[in-house]
Amino acid sequence: MTPRTFLAQFPGRCGACGERIHEGDPIRYSAESWSNFIHDDCDDRAPMPERVHPVCDVCWLTHPEGACDR
Repeated sequence: MTPRTFLAQFPGRCGACGERIHEGDPIRYSAESWSNFIHDDCDDRAPMPERVHPVCDVCWLTHPEGACDR
């Protein structure tokens, strides 16, 4: 069974490619992606986008580059 395609009613971010979803874009539901909605022409199993700031091993927070101040 192929997933049903529908038009986005709200903006968001595609769980497959990470690009913006605009109102009116054809999208579909995907249980395989990190976000449940993806563009209709994207692959379900696309990799999750990389983190910009990794979690600190000392304070377990994400903070800008540099030493932890905790």
